[in-house]
Amino acid sequence: MAAFACGSHAQQPAKGDSQANVNKTGVAKEDKLKAYRYSDRDLWTSLPQTDYDFAGETLTLHKIEQPEADGSHLILFIGETAVPNNGDALVMQHLAEKNPRSEVWFIDTPDALFVERERTGMRNNAGDFMLPIMQQITQVFASVTLITMDVVSVPVLRGLNQWQSQADQVNLNKLSQLILLYPSLYVNTPVAGRERELFPIVEHSALPISVFQPQLGAQANYIDESLMALRRGGSLVQLEKIAAATDGIYKFQDIRSMAKICSDMIDRSEKHMRQLRRTINYRVLPVEKFDPSNSPKSEIVSGLIKLDGTAKMPDIKLHDLQGNAVDVLAEHAGKALLINFWATWCPHCVEEIPSMNRALAQLDQERFAMISISYKDTAEIMSQFTQEIQVDFPILMDYEGHVSAQWKVFAFPSSFLVDRQGIIRYSINAGAIWDSPDMLEKLREISQ
Repeated sequence: MAAFACGSHAQQPAKGDSQANVNKTGVAKEDKLKAYRYSDRDLWTSLPQTDYDFAGETLTLHKIEQPEADGSHLILFIGETAVPNNGDALVMQHLAEKNPRSEVWFIDTPDALFVERERTGMRNNAGDFMLPIMQQITQVFASVTLITMDVVSVPVLRGLNQWQSQADQVNLNKLSQLILLYPSLYVNTPVAGRERELFPIVEHSALPISVFQPQLGAQANYIDESLMALRRGGSLVQLEKIAAATDGIYKFQDIRSMAKICSDMIDRSEKHMRQLRRTINYRVLPVEKFDPSNSPKSEIVSGLIKLDGTAKMPDIKLHDLQGNAVDVLAEHAGKALLINFWATWCPHCVEEIPSMNRALAQLDQERFAMISISYKDTAEIMSQFTQEIQVDFPILMDYEGHVSAQWKVFAFPSSFLVDRQGIIRYSINAGAIWDSPDMLEKLREISQ
């Protein structure tokens, strides 16, 4: 059994209970479950914590007590750079309940390795920590499923390559699969509008891999690129699409429901991968060790980036919230433009809207316009959003994400500054304070 229950259990009503709280069978209705937020950690911190010796490397891990666990299987989470929250705990709990004979562990990677919770540093990590982990757990357990996410996917792949180049066939066979949740396998978050570059380790991995990609996530348009690179390296890859979910999965949605969906999909992917491996007789084989020192280094790219001034603005033909067709180039010919790609679930996107409103009020609207493009939000979500948040500029609906892909948008928010001749002069893939003196200066510059 798990250390804590997934939800409230119905019980017989006490005397004096209102009949409004009793169902037709005479059993009290369940109490409403707590609606966890992304910042909630009470469930997470209640998980038992222990120091574990991984082949001489002592790391702290969180685990769920499983009295029926028999050493046959381990589900090991290698956590991301963000602080673990109740979503992580709920996924672990659901998996433990579905797999009572399996151990379920979680390593908070930055905390265990004493490194900063910073994406660039984790992308550049050599992944050496994975070698002692794999050496130890393949000695103890008959089979192992690894789960990691986001930018930590890169050092995990590097570390697994080290293990795979040294382990014997008996221990290699114990890796059931590697699950990558919304993996970020790129060297950097690309400057808005520029080409992307995958880390070389992606094409030097030969593993059974399930990729979980949220359909509303920023990388949904480019996930096939990562899948093809993994397959070129010899990996057996299956894709699981998570409907109506964003990157982070349970960062921006209802944590309880998304954790349940995620754990159900993980459980199904285990069965699918076992069947797929049997069908084609796929085995994890020894590989040549990859030298990560040859990899490009991830760097922090921030702020407004000046482009080379040769790129013409791609056409934008979408519908507004009222269903009217809008041709941006035709309707705003001769005007400078701020083209802003965003989504309602993105906190930084929402935070910059008031400064965009204020900036627009200070600019000559005969020479300048703002256009916001909503990424895969529904009309219902956007209608509710605009009732609560004032937006003083047009919102166009990119329901399928095609225009965002055409503009090579990789993160949200992403914005482009286009001059009156239709040339893209600047881009930024982060939130901004658009009525700051520096930003207003750039907006006036392109409006000349």
